Amino acid sequence: MSFSIVPLLIAGKTVSVEVKSALVENRLQDAAKLLMQEYGLNCIETSHLLDVSAC
Repeated sequence: MSFSIVPLLIAGKTVSVEVKSALVENRLQDAAKLLMQEYGLNCIETSHLLDVSAC
């Protein structure tokens, strides 16, 4: 069993519509790129958030 913050990101008020759409459509790589661009996260942080290799 793993913990995912994806539902929290989808429900978040400050997360862009583009990120939410990518998450709902399970396009995690796209969501990761958007999160890095929009919020200044690095690939390691984004990888941990989405449990996907963003680097």
